[in-house]
Amino acid sequence: MASKNFGRVVEIMTANMKFTLDKYTMEGTVPFDNDAVPNESELRIWNLAKTTINNLKRNGVLMVNAGYTGDVGLILHGRISSVRTKWEGVDKITTIYVLDSEDLSKREVTEIAFAKGTLASAIIKQMAGYIGLPVAQMTLNQDYRYQDGYTAKGKVTDIISDVCKDCGTSCYINQSKLYVRNIRKGADSVFSLSSETGLIGSPEYFEDNGIQGYNISAQLQRRITTASVIDLTCREWLGKLHVRSGNHKFSNTGDFITTAEAIM
Repeated sequence: MASKNFGRVVEIMTANMKFTLDKYTMEGTVPFDNDAVPNESELRIWNLAKTTINNLKRNGVLMVNAGYTGDVGLILHGRISSVRTKWEGVDKITTIYVLDSEDLSKREVTEIAFAKGTLASAIIKQMAGYIGLPVAQMTLNQDYRYQDGYTAKGKVTDIISDVCKDCGTSCYINQSKLYVRNIRKGADSVFSLSSETGLIGSPEYFEDNGIQGYNISAQLQRRITTASVIDLTCREWLGKLHVRSGNHKFSNTGDFITTAEAIM
């Protein structure tokens, strides 16, 4: 472990309760990607009291901070989708599933007709309002103008995704906010990653429909998420990469890593 990454820290917070890695046995997987479908994280905590479990309510806001002593930050902000508890031997394990937004699967519109000449940005903003997500960033490669108008019908997340495709732009949900942007562009902070700052093993090259990149593993790094910029230094690559997807994994003594698919 790099000397600066000393002392694992995880805090799960919900309903005025806090569960920390130094007091509870727990583990979790927090995914992130670049599409408009909310990701579902899975958190497991051992041997909670019955009254505590009863306070874990569906749709309750939940946040997870993670990192190392002196360097901790938010990796998940979402809502509980379900809670399940089961016994494994003498241990009682509670699994909390968390969407990184509200459950949007049933948010649909019957039919909304937009006038001729409507811009894509106007449709996206109106649809985002229907699902109650704040728009954290909106930078379209092209603000497509629907000369013949546009009819919105069906799942709101599908409508937003389709309109963004017409604009040649990605859209994704991260920490309960909607992002509409090219993941290669923006004023994102750059994280320098090397074996000295947490890189694990050798990045694996991939090519996907003409897009090139590397699959990367690192000690858990809260700064790495969708659209993060990694300045990678290793034998395989020297330069900047843009994160498309990945996940954070944490536990008391096992995995404490971030994996990412990063493109050139």
